[in-house]
Amino acid sequence: MVDQKANPHFLNSFINPASIAFFGANEQIPDNMGALQALTLIDNGYLGQIYPIHPRLDTVFGYKAYKSIKDIPNKVDLAKLILPKRYVPQILEECGQCGVKHIIIVTAGYREVNDKDSQDEIMAIINKYDLKVLGPNCIGMLNTHGSLLDSSAEFVINTTVQMYNEPPGTVSIASQSGTFVSHSFMLLAERDLHLSRGFSLGNELIIDLCDCLEFFEQDQQTEVILLYIEEIKRGRRFYELAKRISSKKPIVVLYPGGTSGGSKAISSHTGSMAGNDEIHNAVFNQSGIIRADSVEELFDIASILAKLIPTDSIPKGDRIAIMTNSGGPGAMMADATSRAKLTLPPLGEKLKLKLGKLLPPTAQATNPLDLTFSLNPAQFHYTIPRMYAKSSDFDVLICYGAFGPSFFRFNEFGTSFMNQEKSKEKLSQWLELVESSIESAKRIVAKFKFPIINVIFMGLDEPVFSLLNKSDFPTFKMPHQAIAAIKKVIGYGKYRHKILNLQNLTKKEIKTD
Repeated sequence: MVDQKANPHFLNSFINPASIAFFGANEQIPDNMGALQALTLIDNGYLGQIYPIHPRLDTVFGYKAYKSIKDIPNKVDLAKLILPKRYVPQILEECGQCGVKHIIIVTAGYREVNDKDSQDEIMAIINKYDLKVLGPNCIGMLNTHGSLLDSSAEFVINTTVQMYNEPPGTVSIASQSGTFVSHSFMLLAERDLHLSRGFSLGNELIIDLCDCLEFFEQDQQTEVILLYIEEIKRGRRFYELAKRISSKKPIVVLYPGGTSGGSKAISSHTGSMAGNDEIHNAVFNQSGIIRADSVEELFDIASILAKLIPTDSIPKGDRIAIMTNSGGPGAMMADATSRAKLTLPPLGEKLKLKLGKLLPPTAQATNPLDLTFSLNPAQFHYTIPRMYAKSSDFDVLICYGAFGPSFFRFNEFGTSFMNQEKSKEKLSQWLELVESSIESAKRIVAKFKFPIINVIFMGLDEPVFSLLNKSDFPTFKMPHQAIAAIKKVIGYGKYRHKILNLQNLTKKEIKTD
């Protein structure tokens, strides 16, 4: 059970409400936002009380509907508003009168369309009742570790428009784009990436990025922080928080506002004023933030960090070893490594001698190491990677050539042969060796703090792809994808190592004094 008292930040009340009043909930699927979000909340397993509020409906998805929040007989912890803008002031006033302090406003049409009068009107009501507001122009929030004070059960609280179907995780996201949080759910499965918390901030009328950073810093269920940024409103506070947090928890940022095209799109999107790219890069670099160059890279970096943090195996240097059982992919990875300005050192003499005893006659002990179509799982997953880890000459090993059952797919004749009892038995034994070798390889990472990255062209079509990911080996479909992401992680690892060394030196000096 999650200890709600462990994090006293006010955002904890947003992600663990015992009851939600849902203004605008209805059953008009598929083209109504209120219907979609109400259905998602219910279907994703929220265990608290749901109070749909609608002026004409008696029930919504089987739940009793109320005409007004004043009609609800019980305490309401969170109100969600998906209403035409003209009704928002009245509803905010009623929420304030009923003692509801936490509000999500999905309704748009304020700052992003330069409607200052409407924004000032609701701001006066917010100040009058000291309301905490997420939005407007947002999609809500996600909590995969939801809990109620009177229950030990954990469940998902998801007020977005899309189902979250992955296990609970340790990666949290705050986004100034309304739907970006929920759209990210589509990118998680291939990366075996599991979210913890998600906040859609929209126009940031009250709650902003800094509030989220403060919460994530204290949150026991957050190990990696992702931010989608269009504008940093409290620049100094943001910098101070990021600098303090980044040595403990990595912060990865996607910021599309540094160009003229990005700035124009952002202004019409949330009304934000995007800034100079160089200034933002300086803030990110000085505070230890990792900047991703694309949505794909944002989640690639997160998937590596989420797997390496528990074993404290974030690389401290950029010395890359490459192992493959096919020359072409090895050459591609070596080329991408060089283009990324990462180091590809030669093998040491001791390592060469050890490898020479295992390699087939057609292979040479070089970096990249080409095993020339070896399908020995024990050597590929455990024996050779352990040699690299023990040598201390490399910071990361990137592998291509992890194959599983999809490699043995054939047409009619081949399938009939593979379905013979003898063939099935041999393949089953081979797959058992693959699984046991991968399980053994986990000890390499844990003992030597040595990260191992895999590339498998077949992606999710290959079961071993998922097995490696679920065994905490970051696994990618393309070489350039893996190397671009690990480069950013290496940069963060160097920063983190430097900061931690400085902190240790300071502690020693204090003890000496």
